[in-house]
Amino acid sequence: MELNDSQLTIRDQYRKFMTTELEAATPAMESGAELPFPFMKKMSSELGVDLAAGAGDDEEMRALASWARTQLIIEIARVNPGFGMSWGVSLGLCAGNIMRSGTQDQKERYLPGLLRGETVGCWCLTEPGAGSDAFRSMRTAARRDGDHYILNGSKTFITNAPYGEVFLVYAKNHEDESIQAFIVEREFEGVSVGKPFKKMGMKSSPTGEVFFDDVRVPAENLLGAGMRDRDHVRKSLAGERIGIAIMGYGIAERCFEIARDYAKERVQGGHAISNYQLIQNRLARMYVALSNARRFVYEEGDLSILDACAGKLYVAEVGTFVAHEAIHILGGYGYLEEQTVERLARDAKLLELGGGTTEIQVLTIARHILA
Repeated sequence: MELNDSQLTIRDQYRKFMTTELEAATPAMESGAELPFPFMKKMSSELGVDLAAGAGDDEEMRALASWARTQLIIEIARVNPGFGMSWGVSLGLCAGNIMRSGTQDQKERYLPGLLRGETVGCWCLTEPGAGSDAFRSMRTAARRDGDHYILNGSKTFITNAPYGEVFLVYAKNHEDESIQAFIVEREFEGVSVGKPFKKMGMKSSPTGEVFFDDVRVPAENLLGAGMRDRDHVRKSLAGERIGIAIMGYGIAERCFEIARDYAKERVQGGHAISNYQLIQNRLARMYVALSNARRFVYEEGDLSILDACAGKLYVAEVGTFVAHEAIHILGGYGYLEEQTVERLARDAKLLELGGGTTEIQVLTIARHILA
């Protein structure tokens, strides 16, 4: 893909920042010595970017802004997908939903801190017994009580939960059984969180549980004063799946480059291993997958739910495939924790699980095809 001068400038700015600042901060994030949230604030301040920013009415500028958001996610994922996950949830899913659907008062109260990286946001949909069946099996419920709602239930696998300050919580409204979103603050009485989960990958992104025990939520914190259908949830899931696909591409791109460069430098039997056809075969197949994924990631315009699911399914698998092929080309060295490909391979696996498993993507794609 050939970039124009504006795109090259933006790409180079993002890449320089990530390969210096984020790369240096990653070991401390991965070990748990540092949390990702101070770096969110630093990135927002120094780069002046956020996922929810617009670009006015100029069509060309809107297109460039959209491309820049995609490229930013790619550049983050090339270095630290875990950080990208925490940042994307706080700005994209929490702040993004408030920006799209919130009342004017809700936007004024919550967006400034979230968009500047000063407030940690969470998006709370998944429950212990309702992972893939989020709607029908939802047990978290809200009951109207005067000028408040009483919220009870729990959520799990929630990104940023152990340190969250603003929770966008989906619950079943007792009045009409509709699924509604509530903006819940950490300081509300009855809100509690569990310890961070110990995970295989995405260690830079804290994940945990949130509990709601007779939490009194002001009625004005009902997102958008109430939703009439579930489309806002489906649109959020589609956005999350597109973001996951972009992260998968960033992982694959970095792993391919590491494997390609290593193959040209590693000498075995008197020759660089890139001279051997079996290594060439692996690199060629990695590139084919990467090339196909690239076409989806840089697709212009809004994607349908069908295409978002198709892209998420394919590119998430590409991320895992290319990362594991890179490990194989690096051999024993690729299996060491000190190698970037080892960490990226562990991070990549979550992309096939989060935002709806591979199986859910297949079912959703088939349902839309046959509708």
